[in-house]
Amino acid sequence: MKTLQDYDYDFQDVVPVIGKYLDLRIDWAFKYVFSKKEILLKLLNDILPPTITDLEYLSNEIPVRSEKDKRSTLDVICESPGGKFLVEMQRRHTADIDDRLAYYSASLVHGQVKRKDEIYNVKHVYVLCVASFVRSHPEGTPKDKMLFCYDYRENETYELLENAKTSFYYLELSRMKEPDWEKLQKNPERWCYLFKNMSKFASERAEPKDLHGFEGVLDAARVDCLSPEEMDNYQDMLTAVKNEIRSAHQYDINQAEARGEAREKVKIVKALKSLDVPADKISQASGLSLEEIAKL
Repeated sequence: MKTLQDYDYDFQDVVPVIGKYLDLRIDWAFKYVFSKKEILLKLLNDILPPTITDLEYLSNEIPVRSEKDKRSTLDVICESPGGKFLVEMQRRHTADIDDRLAYYSASLVHGQVKRKDEIYNVKHVYVLCVASFVRSHPEGTPKDKMLFCYDYRENETYELLENAKTSFYYLELSRMKEPDWEKLQKNPERWCYLFKNMSKFASERAEPKDLHGFEGVLDAARVDCLSPEEMDNYQDMLTAVKNEIRSAHQYDINQAEARGEAREKVKIVKALKSLDVPADKISQASGLSLEEIAKL
């Protein structure tokens, strides 16, 4: 069962909302907006090191290895002369998220080599995960750091492995705390702001003095440009997300209440033991086993 720890906590406060703009953390909205090449180009060039002037969308299906694997359709896969790119919106944490991204990236590397190729000529694979959940980091990690980049490096000297073909980038939305658009200095943090606040961007503030090149992103995400069918798809996904988070919230409440009841039961049992009430009587009254009572 998912709990709110698997989500960016701010997310529960803004879903579902139908405002002027689409909420880009919703799967359908993410794929809708980033199916527009100029918007995807901006995201990649703002986040990743290679300069990309053009790209081609690829099939977003990864070969399924298990009958239980129903997650083989990814959000966006594309390529340019500078590499192949996998862009994923992850709304909630899963225990195997890093393993899945590693598997997907390996599939993109493996797919570039054809049978009987005498020379391996492999493009760099970049994985960008827009994470709308809380990731853990070592103590001392800068609190304002939102973009985390992982490459292959030597353990002692941290030398980057030359010709390494895979890089992982996590844009962590939960680390965006700045409420004022005008105070943002870099495009990665502006992307974080819009991912978290797009659906209420127009209603919560006056028009910004400078959109820093994000005008096209806002235009692509306008709700009033959706067809009736697209609007139905978006509303259905919003409702599903709301129910999902509501269930996680209720689960957390139930678990907290159960822990509270357990603590109260332990308190009573300890009090009965201090009064030398026989253990079998305490067991009958509390429902705890004799072994559990002995440990208290």
